[in-house]
Amino acid sequence: MPNALDLFVVPLYRRDGQDQAYLPGVYLLDSPRRAARGRAGERLVLHLTLPPEITLSADQQHALLGDLAEGYFRTPGSVTAALREQFDRINTYFLQLNQRGQAVPARLAALSIREDRTTLAQAGPQHGFVLNNSIQHFYDAPASGRGLGMGSQTDIRFYQTELNAGDCLLLVPDVPSGWNEKTLANVSGQKLSTLRRRFLSEAGAHLRALMLLAQPGSGRLSLMTSFEDAPPAARPQTAAAAPTAAAHAAPPAAPEPSPAAWEQLPDPEVEDTGAYPRAAAPAELPSQPQPAYEDWPAQHEPEEPSGFSALIDEITTRARQFWLRVSPGRRSFLLRLLPDEPVFNLPRQTLAIIAIAVPLAVVILVSVIYLQFGRVQLYENYLAQAQSAAALAQARENPVEIRQAWIVAVHYAERASAYEQDAQAAAELLAQARLALDDLDFIERMNLQPALFTNLPRATNITQMVADNRDLYMLDASTGKVLRAFLTSSGYQLDNDFSCEPASYAGTIVSNLVDMALLPSGSHVLGANLAAIDANGNIIYCIVGEPPAAGVLNEPDSHWGKPAAIAIENNNLYILDPVTNAVWIYFGEGGSFTGEPRFFFGAEVPSMQQAVDIVMDGDTLYVLNETGRVAACVFSDDLDNPTTCTDPLEFGDTRPGQQSGPTVAGANFSQFFLTDPPGPSLFFLDPIVPSVYQFSTRLSMTRQLRAQGELPTGLVTAFTISPNRFVFLAFENQVYFGPMP
Repeated sequence: MPNALDLFVVPLYRRDGQDQAYLPGVYLLDSPRRAARGRAGERLVLHLTLPPEITLSADQQHALLGDLAEGYFRTPGSVTAALREQFDRINTYFLQLNQRGQAVPARLAALSIREDRTTLAQAGPQHGFVLNNSIQHFYDAPASGRGLGMGSQTDIRFYQTELNAGDCLLLVPDVPSGWNEKTLANVSGQKLSTLRRRFLSEAGAHLRALMLLAQPGSGRLSLMTSFEDAPPAARPQTAAAAPTAAAHAAPPAAPEPSPAAWEQLPDPEVEDTGAYPRAAAPAELPSQPQPAYEDWPAQHEPEEPSGFSALIDEITTRARQFWLRVSPGRRSFLLRLLPDEPVFNLPRQTLAIIAIAVPLAVVILVSVIYLQFGRVQLYENYLAQAQSAAALAQARENPVEIRQAWIVAVHYAERASAYEQDAQAAAELLAQARLALDDLDFIERMNLQPALFTNLPRATNITQMVADNRDLYMLDASTGKVLRAFLTSSGYQLDNDFSCEPASYAGTIVSNLVDMALLPSGSHVLGANLAAIDANGNIIYCIVGEPPAAGVLNEPDSHWGKPAAIAIENNNLYILDPVTNAVWIYFGEGGSFTGEPRFFFGAEVPSMQQAVDIVMDGDTLYVLNETGRVAACVFSDDLDNPTTCTDPLEFGDTRPGQQSGPTVAGANFSQFFLTDPPGPSLFFLDPIVPSVYQFSTRLSMTRQLRAQGELPTGLVTAFTISPNRFVFLAFENQVYFGPMP
């Protein structure tokens, strides 16, 4: 391998003035044999930093990062695209973890090294240094964002540099106050043990960092566990350490906790979406989040094999060692019994075949025993645990305790079903437990089916939808145009002749559309069904079977910032502009909005810098921001009684174990929608679960709507509800719909 470098990775961990032998949150992996296109020859180093509020054990962090690393090497394409996909996955995991309590950021640094080219990705403010004859400092707090788990968008900062022999690279979440330029200078020629002592001794009482030293070699990636004879920075020929293989760098085993009584049912820490390892028992999980229920602490787990492949490796190794030990003695013994028979004068090839065949036979035997008896025993253990939890749920009266017990029953019934797919007892118990949890969580299930006859192009990304009883309009963010589908006897058919897209219309240049709203039937002089705007304040009126018409809205005195959302109520147009902290009213005339804009608010203006959506209910404006909070403002023309606002409103949540407040625990709202009378309701989309929450206009919770069956993986990108109460969910280029129960 030309220009191959050996990479020695050294954890630097000091806590309360004491140097620690093991740093959790570190994972190394070489490119596997069957890596995806573009991943061959790469080496990956991950460093996860968690705040004290996120209580994942070392084993859990190791499993989490292992799943992340394997996902990276399964992802084809460029380095930055593959890293971004994995950062998005782990961000979704921590986002859901934060939804049950105080939101705290996690930080992740990832290094991808191929020969001398190094790519560094950072999520959250942290530091990277490349030390040689100079000091390169990689740090950009604003571009790296707040960290993982703080929003649906993952902020990542990428850097690229060359890594040469003798270079030292440091990953430091927080630079200790004791470090200065002298600390980082003159590393060339120094031993790893010397550098380690320097960085630790000058750090003060606390340090968490990762040091990587590059040396000429064969392309190894090693996690150092001994430093006495570690290679110096300029003399690779003296490298005599016995580094631990990165792929086997497992954390030290934690002591097994004693089982707790069934009556002691702690509150689960996080809702398990399947996107990543459960908070209690990490494991490899699918690449996209899927709805599930909350997990149960690890101390209630029956013993389970840590990994069948690891078991086979261990058996094979031990069998081979046993054969090598006993073969000489057994051969000598049999030769004494049969001194004149040259039975054991076998060719070396035959002996080699025997040496391989015997361990293989042992492995096959153990596999048969495991498949015949091990799975059955595990199924029975998990089923017994699930039945015990179900019995406890039925015996309790406190709704909170009942809910926790049913969560446990779901967890173990799912585990049991994984070992016996056709087991009726586990399947029935799982259905019973899920139904009970649905009742406690106010969940009602919808039968959702694909809405369109033909799939939209893969590049399509539907971000907004509106619908009437016959037509469905979908805004494609990738092209900035609106698509129309009309209802037939068996679903929706795409209207290829409908035109509502960026273009030049009679001198008005309309750019990519950002939001849209239905026009009241018969309100527009041209018979338009839909109005949409772009980010420059241009409006387009879209007509079925006709070319669209466009116009330029009169600009506010403060000019446009960036219009983001619109609503139409009582023939008036309302435009949200978060950049200028404004909502503007355009009073309608003949379905058009040609007048001067009116500022919606009076002296009292809520903060809308994080606003993502608006809806109107008569004179009441509701504003949703990205934190899930809602403000309500009642418009007034009376100078003596100006527009008043309540910011934030309080959600009324009467579910067992939940509390009312400015946000809904466990939910992450991205869009909302107001249905028309009778019985108007506010519906909020949680794109992660996915779920649609229904509230009264006073924000009293009514129910959750979730799918009965499987939905596409990934986040919901848009939703709407038609006047005849059909719910539509978009997963980028896939749209599902079904009647509201």
